[in-house]
Amino acid sequence: MRSDEMLGLLPRPMYGIEESPGLRLLELEVLFWAIVILLTILLVRHRPMLLEKAEIRIRQASQHKRFWLAAFVLGVIFIRVVLLPWIPVPVPFIHDEFSYLLASDTFAHGRLTNPPNPMWVHFESFHINMLPTYQSMYPPAQGLVLAIGQKLANVPWIGVLLSTALLCGAIYWMLLGWLPAPWAWLGGAFACVRFGIFSYWINSYWGGAVAALGGALVLGALPRFRNGPRIQTALVLGSGLLILANSRPFEGLLFSLPLVLAAALVLIKEIKSGRATWGAAARTIMLALALLVVGAGWMLYYNWRGTGNPLLTPYQVNFQTYHISKPFLFQKPNPIPEYRHASMREFYVLHELPYILISKYDVGFILREKASVYYGFFIWPFLLLIGPCVFAIWRSEMRVVLLSMALLAAGLFAQIWQPHAHYAAPAAGAVILALLFSVRHFRTSQSKYAIWGSRALAIVLAAWMLSPIAEALRDPYMLSPNYSWAKVTKLEALPIPLQIQRARIQADLAARSGEHLIIVHYQKGEPTQDWIYNDADINHARVIWARDMGYLKNKELLNYYPHRQAWYTDRGDAAGLILPYDQVMAPFKLALEGTMRGTSSPQSR
Repeated sequence: MRSDEMLGLLPRPMYGIEESPGLRLLELEVLFWAIVILLTILLVRHRPMLLEKAEIRIRQASQHKRFWLAAFVLGVIFIRVVLLPWIPVPVPFIHDEFSYLLASDTFAHGRLTNPPNPMWVHFESFHINMLPTYQSMYPPAQGLVLAIGQKLANVPWIGVLLSTALLCGAIYWMLLGWLPAPWAWLGGAFACVRFGIFSYWINSYWGGAVAALGGALVLGALPRFRNGPRIQTALVLGSGLLILANSRPFEGLLFSLPLVLAAALVLIKEIKSGRATWGAAARTIMLALALLVVGAGWMLYYNWRGTGNPLLTPYQVNFQTYHISKPFLFQKPNPIPEYRHASMREFYVLHELPYILISKYDVGFILREKASVYYGFFIWPFLLLIGPCVFAIWRSEMRVVLLSMALLAAGLFAQIWQPHAHYAAPAAGAVILALLFSVRHFRTSQSKYAIWGSRALAIVLAAWMLSPIAEALRDPYMLSPNYSWAKVTKLEALPIPLQIQRARIQADLAARSGEHLIIVHYQKGEPTQDWIYNDADINHARVIWARDMGYLKNKELLNYYPHRQAWYTDRGDAAGLILPYDQVMAPFKLALEGTMRGTSSPQSR
């Protein structure tokens, strides 16, 4: 699943990039609520005792808070592992995923970065830095999580599984600070199904769960400060802030700023009321600050090791080297850099530059696209419910949560990037909290329709969520020709998607004896998925991927790795054939030798 997923009926045909995706989502939401209303009428008329008894039992069971905290974490792990025969370990294919996997391999081998390779120009790729050191461009949190999985089981995805399970537990823990136990249980169960089974947050390496975990910890710490300045709460708050700073620093800052200020105000009120002392508050604050100072020092050291400057992040280096765009809509783009590879130039000039131009001259399109993606992933199908409840949320103690989400939304809409749901991951728990508040506010009215309507809502939503889960079971690798990602990346003609072709070639060569070097030729105008990604220690990798730079340039690479078996593949080849490099280059070699003999003959002189 990818960024355009939603809880849709017959999901993937609806996931695509359409002319008016927001309208399609609203149409589906109207259909959803029409079904809820019809079921509510039936329930009010028949009043089934089974639902009332089930609700009573859920209320009673939800009081075992520690049990459910552990159950949600372990349940996600158990269910997703059981589903592995049907939804296997994901295959990476987005640039970001390979970049995070490079960070994972680097950290798993006990390094913060890697020395530059002498042949680095042949290994250039997207979202990685080759100079001044060889590393991922992204903040380190996602790579560290993947490295845990790589160290534990030699499978980086295990880190994704663990982080997603912890996220579901953290959301439940956060909700307990804001809502009664039964509502927190409902939100925890929803988070487990939504993020722990079919979401691309758990079925890819793209991230989302780590930043959402940080946001949930910060949001959950705030209401617990009402019980006084406790050391545990301060440590949780500081840990959440550090996770955000090392996963999605900009969005994390916007989201957490109002919450941190609110926590400070809560402590001041506790002191003024006499329920806490200045000394206890100072010790708590100093402990949190000490944790943040240590974390900030590590981040500066990480930057220094990677870029030679503690104030210069790998992300900034990559943007200065390769990107045309700048982060925000109001900024002027960079001059087009000098690219060494046509395939990289095509991506940045034909993929990134047009989006910059659209953002300058059709801001409405950009805003609609962003609204559709974030609405489809986080809010659907609750817009028609949460909209009328915003005023009630504003009048409650959750006002600061609305401020945090609004500030984060402003930052997201000001960015130039095409929207992806994990950009807004810090607010994942906050959105669930707002949705639950809206349902609870709707239910607290004295109308019999409200109570039975909330039950109907839970039933319809649970049934509706079976659709994307079943689709993930049926088509885990998105092989369906109806899936719109294939249309976006022009893959309709390929019987096997590019990411699986690359994984097949990697496994094929790794299974053979010896060490291998595969040179990949790119045709003009190919899709934006790239194959040139390597291990952290390129020279000792079983398989090395390199770009085709022409016979003469490739020769220097072959001379540098004389003991490796060299192979050649054309990424535009639907069959994905790999051929011995010498066999493919034989005609070029003969033609070049003939040209050289001709120029050196007396007649030619």
